[in-house]
Amino acid sequence: MLMLVKRFADQMPKHSHKFDMLTAIEQVADVHYWHKDGNILDILDQMPERPDVIFHYDIEWHNAFAPSIANLNKVNILKACYVLDVHYYPAGRRDYFSKKAKPDLIFSASKYPFLKAFPDTEPRFRWLPFGVNPSVIKDYGLPKNVDYSLMGLMDQKYPFRHETLKQMAGCKGFVHYRHPGHLASHRPGLFVQEKYASAINGSMISFTCGSSLRIPVAKFFEIPGCRTLMLAESNPDIEELGFRDGDNFVACNRTDIRELALRYRADEAARQAITDCGHDFIHAGHTNGHRAAEFVAAVKDALAGRGV
Repeated sequence: MLMLVKRFADQMPKHSHKFDMLTAIEQVADVHYWHKDGNILDILDQMPERPDVIFHYDIEWHNAFAPSIANLNKVNILKACYVLDVHYYPAGRRDYFSKKAKPDLIFSASKYPFLKAFPDTEPRFRWLPFGVNPSVIKDYGLPKNVDYSLMGLMDQKYPFRHETLKQMAGCKGFVHYRHPGHLASHRPGLFVQEKYASAINGSMISFTCGSSLRIPVAKFFEIPGCRTLMLAESNPDIEELGFRDGDNFVACNRTDIRELALRYRADEAARQAITDCGHDFIHAGHTNGHRAAEFVAAVKDALAGRGV
């Protein structure tokens, strides 16, 4: 596989979990990386052998994550791409899908939001949600010194998080961890990777949501994966993935956040049972290794359909 992707985790450590998901593919496929802008015809001339598939990572945010590659539409090799934020420049996405690249497979981190935005691409769509790196997202065995935690972006797309902050701000034991910034560079103590995961693991309860777009953001996997009880606004994507209210997380809406938080803080047995179930659920089926296997299976199926 030829993977067209920038080394974005080096400059944007907040997004390391995305790159971890890509490098996991190395365990199940022969991966050759290309990180710079270029013409795919020239790039292929430099390859030691013709790849079976070209995977162009997400072009969003002006190619923040993937290089700009010309002439993808002129290559008769199986092509795949990835879509993170469905709301990013829809017109540009459509042009990429139909003219500039013409990918055979379009992987996306979300299902229902993606298909709502781009319904005509459904035959090419393959769902590849986020996974977790189990060496980072895990139970660190830390004492639960924080009763309730909230972390993540707080812009207008996250009304549930704003309501959580409003309801929980005066509650004893509540901590709001501020987002480190998408473009934050490496520095000691930056709230990413192990520091971020440890903050989750040190919380009894942590809140999240999928924004107003109702997408399965990484926190849906990270919070239970760190053995912490997740109170979250549910959505169709996570429900289809196997998240069950009262089993591996607690579903709440904007009217009962504080009520449910206090209830599960007081009920240690119920809290621990759901916390443990959530942790096991994530590590049994939603790691980067699982996603890599799903990705390769989809590619192999597409190659078989082409007689390769």
